[in-house]
Amino acid sequence: MGALLAIAGFEARQRLKLLSTWVYFFAFFALALLWMAAAGGVFKEAFVSFGGRVLINAPRQVALSSAFLGCLGIIVVAAMMGRSVQQDFEYEMHHFFFSAPIPKYAYVFGRFLGALATLAVVFSAILFGTLLGTALPGIDHARVGPYSVAGYLLPYFHTLLPNLFIFGAIFFALAALTRRMLAVYVASVVMLIGYIVAPSLARDLDYKTLAALIDPFGTTALIRLTEYWSLTERNTLQVPFTGVFLVNRALWSGFSLVVLLLGYWRFSFVATPAGRRGQARADEQAAPGGAQQTASAMHEAPDFAARSLGVLLAKSTWLAFRESVKNIYFAVIVLAGMLTLVVSSLDLGAIYGTKTYPVTYMMLELIRDVFALFVLVVTTFYAGEMVWREREARMAQMMDALPVPGWLPLA
Repeated sequence: MGALLAIAGFEARQRLKLLSTWVYFFAFFALALLWMAAAGGVFKEAFVSFGGRVLINAPRQVALSSAFLGCLGIIVVAAMMGRSVQQDFEYEMHHFFFSAPIPKYAYVFGRFLGALATLAVVFSAILFGTLLGTALPGIDHARVGPYSVAGYLLPYFHTLLPNLFIFGAIFFALAALTRRMLAVYVASVVMLIGYIVAPSLARDLDYKTLAALIDPFGTTALIRLTEYWSLTERNTLQVPFTGVFLVNRALWSGFSLVVLLLGYWRFSFVATPAGRRGQARADEQAAPGGAQQTASAMHEAPDFAARSLGVLLAKSTWLAFRESVKNIYFAVIVLAGMLTLVVSSLDLGAIYGTKTYPVTYMMLELIRDVFALFVLVVTTFYAGEMVWREREARMAQMMDALPVPGWLPLA
C-alpha cells in the first residue's frame, strides 16, 4: 500500500507541475464564467436558458451547468488519463518501473489514482467558475438567488467525480493495454454516442428512461429526474441522488470498474508482452533488398527547384490522408458516426410520440444535433495526432533535417 500511495503522489505532483494542467484548469474556469454570464443575461445575442423566472444559481441549474460543461472535458480526461501510463512506454521509462521492486497493483492503481486526483483538481474549476460567474458585471440580479454550499458540492460529487472515474477507468485501461494514445482518443469519440443518442431517444415518451440510462455523462438522467419539477422546486430543492439518476451513476460506475479490473488483469508487467510481435521479428526479417533499394534511391539527383514543392505538398498530403484513414481506428470512428445517425433517425418526424413529416428543418436539426460535438472532438484529436505522429514514431528529428521549408509538413 505504501508503494501505491507513493506512486499516486508522485503522479499527482508531476501532473500539477505541468503547464498544460493549469491551462485546462483556467480554460474550464473561463468557460464556466462565460456560461453563467450567458445565463445571467450579460450577452444579448448569446444566452443560456433554464426557463423563465428560474434562478441561475439554484441547485438544479448549477447541477445542469456542471454536467453540460463537464461533457466538454472528455478530451482532457482522455489526454491526462491515457498519458499517465502511456508516457512510460513512449519515453522507454517502463523498463525502470518494471524492474523495480514494486508490485503490479501499486504501479497500475498508483498511476490511475494520481491522474484521477489531478483531474479532480482541474474540473473543480467548473464549480469556482459557476460560483463567481454570478457576481460578474451585467448579471441580472433578479435571477440570482441565495447561495447554497451543498448546491455546488453535490453536483461535483454526484456528476463530475463519477464521470471522471467512469471515463478515466476506460481510457486508462485502453492506454495500458494498447500502449498508444490513438486508441484512447477513439474511445472518447465512441463514448460520445451515448451523450448524442440519449436526447434523441428522450423525445419519445416510451424511451425516456432508456435514454437516461444509456447516457454515460448522466446529463439526460439528471434532466429526466427533474423535468416535472415546478418553478418553486427548481429554485429551491437540492437534486436528490435517487431514482434514474442513481441507477445511471451506479450502472456506468460498475461498468467502468469492471473494465479497469479487466485491464489490470490483462496488463503485462514486462517490457515486451508475450504475443506482441514486435521489433525483434522485424529486425530478423530485414531483407537485403531493402538496403539495395535505399542505395539505388541515393543515386537519384535531388531536385531543389521551387516547382518541386508542389509535388512534395501533394505527396505529403496524400501520405497524411492515407495514414489517417488506413487503420482500424478510423473505421471505428466512421461506424460510430453511422450508428449514431441511424439510431438518432429512428424517431425522425416524431415529437413526443406524435408523428409528423420529416421536413427539411428536422433533417438539418438531426445532422446538427448528432454531429456538432462529434465533429469537434474528432477534428481536435486528429489534428493533434497528425502533428504528433512523427514524434510518436521517433522520426521527428529526421523529418526536421530534411531539405524542405518549415511550412510544408504543416501544410
